Amino acid sequence: MASVLRTRAITGAIFSVIVLALLIQSSLTATILLTLIAILSSYEYGRLVYNESKILNIATVIVSALVPIAVIWNMDFGSQTYNILVYIALAWAALNIVNLYTVKNIIPHKKLGMLVSILYIGIPIGLFISLINNLTPYDYLLPVGIIVLIWMSDSMAYIVGSQIGKTKLFPSVSPNKTWEGTLGAGLFTVLAAYGMCFLKTEFSLTFWLLGGVIIWIFGGYGDLVESQLKRYYKVKDSGKFLPGHGGFLDRFDSFIFVLPFVILLYLLLN
Repeated sequence: MASVLRTRAITGAIFSVIVLALLIQSSLTATILLTLIAILSSYEYGRLVYNESKILNIATVIVSALVPIAVIWNMDFGSQTYNILVYIALAWAALNIVNLYTVKNIIPHKKLGMLVSILYIGIPIGLFISLINNLTPYDYLLPVGIIVLIWMSDSMAYIVGSQIGKTKLFPSVSPNKTWEGTLGAGLFTVLAAYGMCFLKTEFSLTFWLLGGVIIWIFGGYGDLVESQLKRYYKVKDSGKFLPGHGGFLDRFDSFIFVLPFVILLYLLLN
């Protein structure tokens, strides 16, 4: 157990430093990182759906990650087409939330796997890449802030839940999550979001506070949606890329899921 925890801690620390460094350096390095997240996450999704068929896995990456990013990246930010894609991504997220409360899975993973991956991974990340490249000058605190707040929410949900958690939040999907942990995560995430306002950033107090609430709520749903997907395919992790942490989709499920909501908030406040 001690060796597992040590491996998890070392991997997590190194991975966190790399992610933050790429997000901070420039919009180009952030774009490269986000594209890599889309590629590896869609590949892991393809492995689940297509039973590790390498041809279909590669096709999933091309169709549902590279193509959407290439198309949306060059799209006029805030244009009618861009906004329509934001609403499509939001509608897809809402459908996944509804699916959590249904007895029978209504998401057509097996029949429409590549389309699902486009809506689940490619479009949200493509929209966000367009947003960060639209910031002039580039403000790294937007992607860094989202990542840090998600990490804060996840960490505090675990810490608070393990200490005082008794009431199960969603036992059918994630039996270890509790209401106490979730509420504790919300408190600390909003406090951390408030702290973001004291950093040199173009984003307002309103944006960060509302963003903190959005990240807490929908980041939690993103984690549940991916947990439900893994239960559907009877696997513990989406991949084995990160020792002790699973795959890329395991690490970035909440991040990907909250992106359309954060983008909508940015569009509404600007």
